[in-house]
Amino acid sequence: MKARIQTVGRSMAATGAIMLGLAAGLSASPAQAAQQEAETSGFTYELPALPETVPLLARHLESRRAQARAAYDAGRAQLAEMMPEGSAMVAGYQHSQQWTIAGQTDALIGLGSETYSYTGGAHGNSFFNALVWDVASDRLIGVLGLFTNRYLGLSMIDQPFCEGLREQQIERMGDISSDDFWADCPPFDQVAIAPMGSDTGLFTSFRVRVPPYIAGPYAAGSFDVDVAVTTEMLGALKPEYRSSFALAAN
Repeated sequence: MKARIQTVGRSMAATGAIMLGLAAGLSASPAQAAQQEAETSGFTYELPALPETVPLLARHLESRRAQARAAYDAGRAQLAEMMPEGSAMVAGYQHSQQWTIAGQTDALIGLGSETYSYTGGAHGNSFFNALVWDVASDRLIGVLGLFTNRYLGLSMIDQPFCEGLREQQIERMGDISSDDFWADCPPFDQVAIAPMGSDTGLFTSFRVRVPPYIAGPYAAGSFDVDVAVTTEMLGALKPEYRSSFALAAN
């Protein structure tokens, strides 16, 4: 269990490092970036409206946009060099990503993103990402940063996630034996976890999103597993975040 959870720590630490990379080098304003995207049908990157109290979050997402655009331009140029002029693969090269706010309180903002990418081949693929942002300090904390003990906190998400995922796998793919290729529950660095807001304005669950090929063949699609906040989870949260969470209404 600890090995499964340690992988997400390394992954989220690398995500946080993006803030320090491209943000300082951005030359285009959000409006200019949106205009540039509109002129290139193969690349879109949508951002939600954010409160003015979190300027570093806005810069962080703009940094990610710049990084995604640079990767898109480089990948498309490389494919164009390998393919004949007028290739349908080059014409169809695509990166379409949308960030949405999954929930928001005075202390936290949870965001999720869904990306569709086509880089050649028979079909494209979908990918997911998630962020948890501390409003007061205007910094990325991730799911790990919510809990006093990260291993205990994520273990509380891990077990019901794996159980819920197996139920969905069986519904779509039939019985899965212990030696099946898809039998193992995916590690956290292969999924996206975001706290989800509710009608009360508080976070009452965690949504774990699993992209295609991670828990089943492409035809099985992606999987979304919602893990309800429990009394034990509330006790494991850091005091400054506890008031942002609540048990789901029955």
